[in-house]
Amino acid sequence: MSSEVYADKLAILVWAADPSRPELCATPFYFAAAAAAMDVEVEMYFTARSVELLRQGCAERIEAAAGSGKSVADFRREALALGVRLLACPTAMASHGIVPDALIPEVAAQAGAAAYLGRVMDPAWRTLGF
Repeated sequence: MSSEVYADKLAILVWAADPSRPELCATPFYFAAAAAAMDVEVEMYFTARSVELLRQGCAERIEAAAGSGKSVADFRREALALGVRLLACPTAMASHGIVPDALIPEVAAQAGAAAYLGRVMDPAWRTLGF
């Protein structure tokens, strides 16, 4: 019998899921939803161009895979339905001209590098990056 203790908290850094590269955009939400379905507390930190995925209307226009008929927003909704928290980097927002009112209402808060690094340094959390 194993005495391993598994973490039940996951912080996901989303920085390379660029809306101009649709093939990269659904996977972070898919992994977040899968972890949440396993009763893991999940936070997703969006920075760089990835913060665009939290702008109203952006993810709705991106098809997850050509011909799939499923948008990135569909994957995002699935993650949200499972309790995943979405966090937007204020520096990335400013860099891309995104004001708070332009974000989807489901964004839990603004949180940047210090917040994510706090999770990285906390032994109760595991981290993943996309």
